Amino acid sequence: MTVNPESRPSLGRALGETARLIGKLHRRALADFDSDFPTWMLLTLLWEAGVPLPLDEVVKELNRRLDLAEPDTVRVLEHAAAAGHITYQPDDAAAPAELTEAGTDHFTALYAHARKVTDAAFEGIDPAGLDTALTVVLAAGERAAAALG
Repeated sequence: MTVNPESRPSLGRALGETARLIGKLHRRALADFDSDFPTWMLLTLLWEAGVPLPLDEVVKELNRRLDLAEPDTVRVLEHAAAAGHITYQPDDAAAPAELTEAGTDHFTALYAHARKVTDAAFEGIDPAGLDTALTVVLAAGERAAAALG
């Protein structure tokens, strides 16, 4: 079978490949701060919440966002606590997990760096085109979520 090199990929393939490449940029940015994606998601979750979250809610949410099993989430929590970025009580699922001041400072710097690295992929693209692309991606995500139930 011969593939026409001038043919455009399907939208799904283009989205998947673009997500893979931007994901690589993102992981590279995280590595610059000696971080990884599960830790990024933990810090993001706590930062977005703006308030301490019960440990059982953190475990549930990281499982939803990353398919991260409880033992893996506990390791992420332990690592973040050892780094001084969060506090939590491992023996009390109802006790809160929260960012420390050092964790907030770390996340703020990490977020700015990750945005700088990943935003480079969009430099020079018309802002109106980016806005339209975001609208399409968000709508497709909503429809996919609905189809999954």
